[in-house]
Amino acid sequence: MANSNFLRQNKNQHSIKNSISKVMDSDVDLAVQKMISILKKRYPDLTFEHSKKLSLTKIISDLSSQYPQFENDFSKVMEESFIKPDGGFLYATDKKGNRKLILVAEVKHQGTNDKRADEGLPKQAKGNAIERLGKNLTGVRAIFKAESMIPFVCFGSGYDFQEGSTILDRVVTMNDFFPLNKIFIEKTHLPFEPVSMFFRYEDWSTEEMAEIMTGVADEAIKYHFR
Repeated sequence: MANSNFLRQNKNQHSIKNSISKVMDSDVDLAVQKMISILKKRYPDLTFEHSKKLSLTKIISDLSSQYPQFENDFSKVMEESFIKPDGGFLYATDKKGNRKLILVAEVKHQGTNDKRADEGLPKQAKGNAIERLGKNLTGVRAIFKAESMIPFVCFGSGYDFQEGSTILDRVVTMNDFFPLNKIFIEKTHLPFEPVSMFFRYEDWSTEEMAEIMTGVADEAIKYHFR
């Protein structure tokens, strides 16, 4: 009976997480489309392309070209291994064919104990969305290793990110101990490389995400095509 209760509660937990994730995926997709629409009007001479994933083999290939002295030191990875942030990758190409990655966007929700309390369920251990973010962030920093900027933004929401939560300290740690809810794009704090991390308890609206992402992409465009 105890095992049956555990399975039921675990199923309910995943049901809550899955429903939240689907809503968040839909919201960030809408935000990306809003952003692209704005950028197309603002930069009519550029074409924009959105991709949901980037292979690790591509990242390593680019690093090998940028740092040939380390080409034989990089590890081999599986062809089917990808980085797949929820908001994807946005590229801009000018009329000369110069193609640049101008935005990587991520969305994370962690913590459903408030929802579980509403359903009369016991508290659950804190989730691992932050650990997954850490893996992607390592890859993103590698992508922009040879650049003097990192146009990455992450939106985090949920019970675990309420004010005073120690989980927020994990995010701050990932951000090289620089503050959250602030835009960092150019690498003006080397050797530290803070990025744009927006975290809070409340969900981020489509409009909020679109506005922030547009600001980040706009700075990247000015950097690459000015």
